[in-house]
Parts: sequence; C-alpha cells; structure tokens
Amino acid sequence: MKSFFRAVAGLRASVVLLFVLLTMSVLLGGCFGDEKDQKAAAQAMPVKVIKVTEHQFPVMGEYVAQIQALKTVEIKARVQGHIKERLFTEGQRVKEGQLLFIIDPRPYNEALKKAEAELASTRATLAKAKKDYKRFKALFDQGAVSREEFDSKITDKQVLEANVSNAKAQVEQANLDLGFTQIKSPMDGIIGRTQVEPGTLVAAEATVLVTVSAVDPVYVNFSIPEREYLVAAREIEANKKAGKPARGSNLQIILADGDYYAYNGTFNMADRAVDSSTGTLGIRAEFPNPERILRDGQYAKVVVCLKEYPSALVVPTRALLDVQGRKSLLTVSNGTVVEKHITVDYSDDRNTVVKTGIESGTLIIADGVNKIRPGTPVTPQISPDSSKIEK
Repeated sequence: MKSFFRAVAGLRASVVLLFVLLTMSVLLGGCFGDEKDQKAAAQAMPVKVIKVTEHQFPVMGEYVAQIQALKTVEIKARVQGHIKERLFTEGQRVKEGQLLFIIDPRPYNEALKKAEAELASTRATLAKAKKDYKRFKALFDQGAVSREEFDSKITDKQVLEANVSNAKAQVEQANLDLGFTQIKSPMDGIIGRTQVEPGTLVAAEATVLVTVSAVDPVYVNFSIPEREYLVAAREIEANKKAGKPARGSNLQIILADGDYYAYNGTFNMADRAVDSSTGTLGIRAEFPNPERILRDGQYAKVVVCLKEYPSALVVPTRALLDVQGRKSLLTVSNGTVVEKHITVDYSDDRNTVVKTGIESGTLIIADGVNKIRPGTPVTPQISPDSSKIEK
C-alpha cells in the first residue's frame, strides 16, 4: 500500500513539473517573439518621401536683362556759333519739335540778306540781258548784226540765268543755316544733361549738345541658353502644328527692388546666331513704359514661360540617380525601397518632368538618395509640402 501511495505522489510531481515546463516554454517563446519583432521594427528607418501627383507645370526661365531706349539721339549743332539760350529743363520730357537751344542768329541773318541782295542784283542783270537778246535777235533776223554778235548775247543770257539759279541756291542755304540756329527735339522722349551752356562756341556736327531718348515703349535685351531656346522653339512649333494660338504677352520683368513690373512684354526679335563663346542666343523684348519707370541702361530680370505641361509628373531633380546616363528614382513600396528606372521629358536644376517609369501616387525619396540602397526596409513619412513645385 505504501508503494502505491509513493507511485501516485511521483506521478503528481511529474505532472506538476510538466505543467511548469510548458508554461515557461510559452512565456519564453512569447518574449523571444516580441524581441524579434522589435528588432525588425528597429531596422525599418523612417524616411521622408514625396507623393508624386499629376498637375499643371509651366517651365519658367529667368534671365538677367538690360533696358534699352527704343531710340536715342545725340543732338549736335548743324551750324557753328555761340549758344544764346537753353530752353529746356534737364531730365524732363520733351516733345517732338520742341525748341531746345538757340544759336546766335545774327551772322546768319546777315548772310541771308547778302544772298538775297546778290540774287536781286543777278536778276536785274539777267533782265537787261534778256532785252538785249530780243533786240539783237530782231536785228540778226534783219541782217543788221553779225552771227557772232548775236551769239554773244545768247551766251550772256545763259550765263546770267545760271547765276540766278546759283544765287537762289545761296538764298535757300542761308535760310537753312538761319533755321539751324534753332535746335529742336527730333522726337518725344526724356532729355538728359546739357553738355553746353549759353555763351559756348559750338562747331557744326562736332559738339554733342544733349541726348534725347524715346522711352515708351522700351527694349529689354537678354540672353537665353541654347538648350532653353530649343525648348521654347519646339513648343512654338508644336503649337503651330496643333493650331493653337501663340502666347503673345507672356514676358514679365522683375525690377531691382524685387517687385514685378506692372506691364507684360512681347517678343521682338532674336539674334541671327548663337554666341559661340557663351552658348547663348540674344533676345529682344518690347515693354510699354507709360509711367517712364524704365530707363535706358537699367538692369532687370526677365521671367519667361518657355513651355507649359497641362498635366505632368514632376519630381525634384535632386531625387534623380544618374548612372552612365541611365536615370532612376528610389520609391517606397510596402515599406521597402525600390529603384525604378525612368525616362525624362524635361529637367533643370530644380524640377524634372518624368515621362515614363512611375505613376501618379508613387512615393519617392528625394533627400539622401545616395545613402539609401534598394531593398532597405523603411517607414515612409510623407512631406506636407510634397505636392509643391520648387521655384
């Protein structure tokens, strides 16, 4: 009987021991499982990603430009003389035909009187010669004078007729010279600083008296890189083929204070050739200037819309990986970094338009792409401004 009770007690101890071992196994298995999950979670590093979506994207260009007056005229004296009066305020607007300077007209008045007197004298002599011609012609017809005498009267009349024509020309020239003593503005514009004061002796066609510039409208000159010129040229050609109207007034300028100018400009012309030393093409635009804010020689920045995508997938250019011309992006799919090869339609220093390789809604890594490898587990954190285009 004692042996029976010993056996029962041993059985009970074995059952208790087995229960304890099973309980510990479950507990320890749970602990090791949690530790494994924690390690896996610790390996998935957080990364900032951008969610790519389709949207309108204008390709903009900014270029340093310089304002040029539509026309600039250096005003010089047409005749020599002393400046008698200056009749304008420097730096002000002047009208075409406005009197600016008066050169002392007295010498030219005298020259005109002398020319007119010479003309009158020559005309009187010619009148007498014509009478002599008529008289000698009648005598010659009657045979009363020789042919030689008659020819002499013909010659006298012809010489005096030529002298009258010359005297008329002298009077006209004297009138012109007298008129040139009044110096007038050749156009509407802004007048600069005077280079001479009353009393100064000026030479004909030598001394610049003042400069006038026409400043409404004005030219804006800038140079565009050859690559960006091709983008714009192909866009224009594509619009022509599609029958779309050309964008006319799509040029803007930013002034030195950082503000946009109130009026848009239009394309005026392009240089005939690309500058081989800089790889740029000279462009000239035309801008209205009714308030005369823009001045000749002023610097500005031109903003041009080169091309416009109605719908495009745009990513930051810094996100691109480029290996021997093969471009790719690091994307995040199911918590893992995946490299996707892409083709590019347009790219500049800030933005890239993706043609093929990704879809709308793709999560891409834009920062630190050279430190992350495909296959890396990550926890994506979408940037709040991921839909914005870099400017």
